[in-house]
Amino acid sequence: MIGKLIVVDDESWFREGLMMLIGKEQLGWEVVGEASDGEEALALIETTKPDLVITDIRMPVVDGLMLTERLAETHRDIMVIILTGYRDFEYAQHALRNGAIEYLLKPVSLQETCRVLRKAYDRYRQKQVEQKLRLREKQLNILRAALFRLPCNKQEWNEVSSQFSGYELWVLQVENYFPQDRNYEEKDIELLHYAIANIGGELLQSQNQQGILLSLNNWELVFLLAPGEAVQRYCTLVTENINALLHLAVQWHCGGLIQQLEELELRYAQLRGVYLHASNTRLDDKAERSIELRENVLSDLIIGDVEGARKKLIAHIERAASFTLHHCKTEIYILVLALSSLLDTNFKQLQADNSNDLHLESILLLEEKAKITEWALIKTEAFLSRFEQWLQEKRENVVQQAKQYIELHYKESCSLQLVAAHVHVTPNYLSNLFKRETGVAFSNYISMLRIENAKNLLTFTKMRISEIAEHTGFDSASYFTTVFRQVTGKSPTEYRKEVQIAGL
Repeated sequence: MIGKLIVVDDESWFREGLMMLIGKEQLGWEVVGEASDGEEALALIETTKPDLVITDIRMPVVDGLMLTERLAETHRDIMVIILTGYRDFEYAQHALRNGAIEYLLKPVSLQETCRVLRKAYDRYRQKQVEQKLRLREKQLNILRAALFRLPCNKQEWNEVSSQFSGYELWVLQVENYFPQDRNYEEKDIELLHYAIANIGGELLQSQNQQGILLSLNNWELVFLLAPGEAVQRYCTLVTENINALLHLAVQWHCGGLIQQLEELELRYAQLRGVYLHASNTRLDDKAERSIELRENVLSDLIIGDVEGARKKLIAHIERAASFTLHHCKTEIYILVLALSSLLDTNFKQLQADNSNDLHLESILLLEEKAKITEWALIKTEAFLSRFEQWLQEKRENVVQQAKQYIELHYKESCSLQLVAAHVHVTPNYLSNLFKRETGVAFSNYISMLRIENAKNLLTFTKMRISEIAEHTGFDSASYFTTVFRQVTGKSPTEYRKEVQIAGL
């Protein structure tokens, strides 16, 4: 990771000497340009896009102080190191207050120059790491939204969709966490899963395989990988390393090319159905049953059927209450595994609510079935209550985004399909949600909006009826007249005459 810098000084001999010094030492920087004053430097910055500017304070036209201030306003990500003499030290302090990160006193010494540039490089490298982490987190959030049809930021969706267009969908499935030659226990599953994800992530980097991995649950990792011969080699290496280091067996399943993120949910569901159906793998009974409960509940939560999820969870708790104390604890343990998996993999945003903390020791310390099931009911309701609140916020956001889009595009074609695509939900889902949240059907809402704007044009302009119809998004003047009469009880011409008379 090499950083780019430019040197700005009105003395050519000094620039050349400083650039030779930087080139000789292993400091992590490459000189990509030089300038004799701040104005020249500003033009150079636009073409070279440096990460660091080393500039003298005293220069003609635009001096170093003005250059630092300009960069603080327009290029805050570019670091600045000030070159100054003792007599200009007060100016250097002012530059530091305006965003410069360090200064060097002229005449510069080799030792001090190397120290300052290494410090700047450490800062640059840290910024690069933070940018990569932010980008990766954004990508993972969008991929999670694509897999589970969750609302998300449209601009981020488009960015991530373009980044992974043409990539292949792969799923890595863990066959069994309890091989005969290892004494792994249930408490080790999360740590083992973390190790598998680490192996996959590290090999992505070391093998220069373009792609990203998303941990869905303890048994599956979803990958989007750039296609090519290297993919098979990468998958083989991951399998071999997991086998050698963890003694676990895994299987890869390919879902084919993904051209748009909208395809991801269906492709994953189809792929998962095939390999789960075909698999002869037997998971540990409690782990298998917790996954089954989680999937059943998730199928309701994804479509917003909170009551359906509640019934399934309460039925599980009621069934647990009918067993012996030990068996009851086992059933509630399965419930806790299912809820924990939902929180860890599908709805991480709910973890901010401390009322959803699921501590297994709470079950172990209880010796009465009534208290165990009461605890389970409280935790279940806390989870569902927080989910309902979050879902309502997301629904309101979807409807609000839809309204904003309609406001901007009601004069054009503004179909349910177009608006649904804009807010990344299915047309049927948007239609039902829109009616539930606003009390008005989607098509009626658009018609009413168009009619209200038509009323304003009829009242305050002399536009012809046909022009108003076109301006408000109606296909023809006759259709506009029909809808206008249905909504207002009058034709557009009658309405215009009435408001004109009222205004006299």
